Amino acid sequence: WVPANCAIPGNMMVTKYLLASILIGWGGMAAGKGYHCSVNEGEVRTVNGPVTFTQQSLRLGPGHINSRTGQFTAPNGGIYTLTYSLWASNHAEDKRVRVMLRKNQQKIPGTTHFSTYYGESGRYMFDQGGRTMIVQLAKGDNIDLYCRDCSPTIRNISFCITEE
Repeated sequence: WVPANCAIPGNMMVTKYLLASILIGWGGMAAGKGYHCSVNEGEVRTVNGPVTFTQQSLRLGPGHINSRTGQFTAPNGGIYTLTYSLWASNHAEDKRVRVMLRKNQQKIPGTTHFSTYYGESGRYMFDQGGRTMIVQLAKGDNIDLYCRDCSPTIRNISFCITEE
């Protein structure tokens, strides 16, 4: 799938309405299924809290990612694919960045992104990473992207959830 308003070859822009037509036309979007993506291109320095988002780039089907709280509540029980990516920046003096997915405020094993820099003082590094997980959710389960420590800085964050 292609996120809404994403540039594709030939500088053509795909809108969420065109994407919906494509998914429905190809049989990729069955009734009750959902496709959701939220982004935050600014700096996030949250410690012990969920990532919040500046905009929803895709919202098709039931449910949504609440931009203000960063939380997704499963509208149906079933199998979901969760994906996030981000860009982290660390200076030598910073703590390490630790970001993870949570289900009902509990860490989902295998979803933590770590970023740290042990180089010379006064220098820094950047990295990009993320995770994709397939999870089973019950109706009403909550999912968020959680910063254990993002004080060094994360940005260009995308968080997508697909109901399979």
